[in-house]
Amino acid sequence: MNFKNQFILITGASSGIGKRLAIDLAARGAVIIACARSPDRLEAALTEIRRTSPRSTAIRCDVGSRDQARAMVGKVLGDFGAIDILINNAGVGMRKPFVETPLDTLEQIMRTNYLGAVYCTHAVLPSMIARGRGHIVNISSVAGHIGTLNMAGYCASKFALNGFSESLYHELKPRGIHVSLVCPGPVKTDFNRSFADTTPKSPKSMTISPESVSKTVIRAIEKNRFEVITPRSLALICAFKRFMPGLFRALCQRAFRSHVSRRDKHVP
Repeated sequence: MNFKNQFILITGASSGIGKRLAIDLAARGAVIIACARSPDRLEAALTEIRRTSPRSTAIRCDVGSRDQARAMVGKVLGDFGAIDILINNAGVGMRKPFVETPLDTLEQIMRTNYLGAVYCTHAVLPSMIARGRGHIVNISSVAGHIGTLNMAGYCASKFALNGFSESLYHELKPRGIHVSLVCPGPVKTDFNRSFADTTPKSPKSMTISPESVSKTVIRAIEKNRFEVITPRSLALICAFKRFMPGLFRALCQRAFRSHVSRRDKHVP
């Protein structure tokens, strides 16, 4: 696929997967609109992006705010006239027992990981439908297929994103608009490092780099693939769960049992 002069809006583009995608797509000739909450990191990312794509720009935005997301998309459409590809990448996470997690934290995770994608997609779609073309890419997670211990809030947001993407696929394909869902396992980013040392730890053999995820996303766009799970080992594990869900849960329960306290400190 030729990305030259394609206008690509990427949320969560100041670090990790989003930043890598922005740099790689800029190098292929795309005009990047990088969106994130941190102005300092966003400006640093934009400096790298503009080395190969001088027309690229950055917009500070919290996609978890419906008003900010709508205003941000409106500005991009006003400045550039179109958004060819929207990559919903912004995300937050945590690993903590559900009973110990404040409701405010759970709501923030859902607003950013799921509703952020909903808000941006809802704002972008009318212009794509009017043009009869476009591509929505949702960066989800293997945690959107497998419920993992101490990640109830994060998994819920990603399961929601996966269902949202599948429904959109059927709705938009006849209109000439593609939907892709990319579900990576643990990635070597600041996002993952923030809870990488909490139990149960992710196997190092399944941890991948942002560069690897970026290549996977770009391939999914080029081939109009709906869903990609990476790395392949986790794709096979997801297939095992799909075909043998009872056995899969039993094996997970055995593996997770030692990490669960029988008496939680918050329960009298």
